[in-house]
Amino acid sequence: MNYPICILTLHHIHPFEDWLSVSPQLLSKALINTKQKGYNFISYEKFIEILQSGKNPSKKQVLLSIDDGYFDVYKYGFPVLKELKIPSVCFLITDTIQERRQKEPVFKPHKEIDYVSDVEYFLTAEEIFAMREWMAFDSHTASHYNCNTQNKESLEFELHTSKHKIAELFPQKDIFGFCYPRGKFNTLSQEVLRECGYSFAFSTIEGGVCVESCDPFAIKRICISSTSPKRGEIDYLKRLNAKLFIYSTPILGSLKSKFKARK
Repeated sequence: MNYPICILTLHHIHPFEDWLSVSPQLLSKALINTKQKGYNFISYEKFIEILQSGKNPSKKQVLLSIDDGYFDVYKYGFPVLKELKIPSVCFLITDTIQERRQKEPVFKPHKEIDYVSDVEYFLTAEEIFAMREWMAFDSHTASHYNCNTQNKESLEFELHTSKHKIAELFPQKDIFGFCYPRGKFNTLSQEVLRECGYSFAFSTIEGGVCVESCDPFAIKRICISSTSPKRGEIDYLKRLNAKLFIYSTPILGSLKSKFKARK
């Protein structure tokens, strides 16, 4: 039996209660739990290899993705990933990348972080390079731009600018992927991505990735970015297990994705 790939999505990793956030302790439990359930974490490079092969893997595979590139990923998340030897990919808002950190930011709720004036809340080039043994990096536009637009000129600027910065950081890189900010996209943005030299793009459409039939410019993912103090860790892990089981099972995953899309 061949399996769809489950791509898990995170945003913030820190010990504070907030939207789109999980604690380092819960992240560790979730990753260990996933491995114990028989899923194998793969690198971004391995995912690209499988995608290019056009064949679903014969084992249950999981890719961990992280959106936006916040500083807390380096401070709180990376130590967990390194300790557990979990590879991942982080999608960067490239206009926020400074060369090195002047000071460590104090906590600010996600909804209050500004992509222009709060660059200290995002990863620096120095921190990006420090994590590259276990983390790959790709584009999330230059400014967290909404790709569901008919403004082709702005799309071209955002996608070219972001790709150029990623290529500057990683000169050896020859395959470029993309992640739509807030999951917003349309046929024009997919077209411009191809014209700009991107090979695939990740969405926020929930589901597993059936490599043999998926749209490479609307790759499905599974959000595990938030936990609720009311529900607690046990509920979070139960929901994670349920999503992994459903979306790694071809028929169940397809039915669930279609149901979610209709809501």
